[in-house]
Amino acid sequence: MPFRHSGLGATVSGKSDPSRCGPRQGHAVLARRLPVEQRVAIYGDPACGRIALVLHALTGDHRAATWWPGIVGEGALLDPREYCIVGINMLGSCYGSTRVRERITIADIVRAQRRALDELGIERIDLAIGGSMGGMQALQWAHDAPERVGRAVIIGAPDRTGTTAIALNAIQRDALALDPIAGLGLARKIAMLSYKSDALLSRRHGRRPDRNGEPRFDVEGFLDLQAAKLIERIDAETYRTLTHAMDSFDLRDARWPGTTPPLTFVGISSDTLFPAREVRDSAERIACAGIDARYLEFRSDHGHDAFLAEDAALAQLLARYMRYDIVPTGATTH
Repeated sequence: MPFRHSGLGATVSGKSDPSRCGPRQGHAVLARRLPVEQRVAIYGDPACGRIALVLHALTGDHRAATWWPGIVGEGALLDPREYCIVGINMLGSCYGSTRVRERITIADIVRAQRRALDELGIERIDLAIGGSMGGMQALQWAHDAPERVGRAVIIGAPDRTGTTAIALNAIQRDALALDPIAGLGLARKIAMLSYKSDALLSRRHGRRPDRNGEPRFDVEGFLDLQAAKLIERIDAETYRTLTHAMDSFDLRDARWPGTTPPLTFVGISSDTLFPAREVRDSAERIACAGIDARYLEFRSDHGHDAFLAEDAALAQLLARYMRYDIVPTGATTH
């Protein structure tokens, strides 16, 4: 049967055939007394009994199967034949969700997502998972709505945004202020140096001349390419809004309710943006508060971007924990 839900004049519909992985979108919800629209993609059958919410990072979107194929898709960790996988485009993003001019926080973004799930008729999710800014959202979900989450997996994100990350975001916003297009490209170049490790850049580019014959080093061409790609798919307003939201994230001194679901933190060994030690320390702090929090380390020389660049290997690390720890909504354990 088709899955259909009507919300404030918008309809989300699509076949429940799990082999058809397409976005079902156009959902209007209410957040902070403001009417907002959030783009939603659903993979698999909502009646399957296992709901996974996949939360995207800074420049991602709701179509998780397109940017996280090692995690979402047939034969992947989150297989739409076993899970109903929901992706929600962040409030403030340019991929179809409502744009905002005021400052918003990770908590605001998660609050809007909860309203979206309410409109979809989804009361509880078995898993909230994301990397980087998506990991921040997963942790915020576990803190703010513990009764609605079975488990949260937080990848490459600590319990608060650190000083260096805030400084890097500020410099990138300074670039945006110079010019919304060229500045966005410059911001991307700055960010890439915190997303990739020195070991990876040295191995791939070193001091070699540009592979296309331009009078520059190869690494310069790499940065130019990344800048051009981002300019084609995002805008300065989105980048400014969401980096401010990232900077606001701080659950370091939060009081964790006793109903907090189990948490799995994953640090990336070569990450310089959110170092593995910060992620490990976050897990330890929350565990000391009596919460079931564990830490795993993902060995990779890709740097912060490893959760995207080596998603199949990441899935192997997570599989042994997730397949046995997630109990479908409504099921009982013995």
